[in-house]
Amino acid sequence: MKIRPSIGTATLLILLCYASICLASAEKAVVQTISPTHFKALLDRHRGDPDVVLLDVRTPKEFEDGHIQGALLLDYYSSDYVERLKALDREKTYFIYCRSGNRSGKSLAIFEKLGFRRAYHMDAGVIGWSREKYPLVR
Repeated sequence: MKIRPSIGTATLLILLCYASICLASAEKAVVQTISPTHFKALLDRHRGDPDVVLLDVRTPKEFEDGHIQGALLLDYYSSDYVERLKALDREKTYFIYCRSGNRSGKSLAIFEKLGFRRAYHMDAGVIGWSREKYPLVR
């Protein structure tokens, strides 16, 4: 004797499959390039959140000349740059910037390759940030 699932059971199975697909897509990594305006809006929204890290990947001299408040320096040109990235918590959200967007864009690709879940790169760097008249700390 074969047991045929009732319409209710079939519906329940479809709903469970749909829910698991939704959860899987909600867990998908977000690694993307964003504008200075969007970057600032997200930073403002997450200011003070311990799970959000702002990374300046410029040189120490560039950092001294002016950086976004709360930024941590992680010099892209340092010999241990990738090793230092590997040591970061992959569950945190990272906001990455440089002078023009070149180094942070390359960094974004490394973040993605290393399996980071959430990373945002500011496409125009400090140049775009300053163009919008956003403040820098000296």
